[in-house]
Amino acid sequence: MDVKCPGCYAIKTIFSHAQKSVECDGCRTILCTSTGGKARLTEGCSFRRKVQC
Repeated sequence: MDVKCPGCYAIKTIFSHAQKSVECDGCRTILCTSTGGKARLTEGCSFRRKVQC
């Protein structure tokens, strides 16, 4: 899925079951954290799912 950073509005592609926290390349804001299953988005982050072909 694509996640938009609330700080710099950069878009980063992450996996829904990410196993470690993912941070923005531009401003180093944490975008999501691992929960052992699906990743939990940080408050303020928006997302959109990728379309499967």
